[in-house]
Amino acid sequence: MFNDETTTLHSKYMAFNELMLEEYSPLEIAAILVIQGLGFYKTIMSDDDYHHIVKMIYDQRNSIHTFD
Repeated sequence: MFNDETTTLHSKYMAFNELMLEEYSPLEIAAILVIQGLGFYKTIMSDDDYHHIVKMIYDQRNSIHTFD
């Protein structure tokens, strides 16, 4: 699913999140991540594509795993 560049970006982002967890709650961090992600999607996608991906995210909500 991920290419090398995406894997590197994911690792960096997770390291950044670990730093943020030292100062902020997971709920605060999650809220910011969701807002940013949806904002990126809304910026780069057509309205139809945006609504399609938001529906896909909602439909997959039970497939999301916890961080253990």
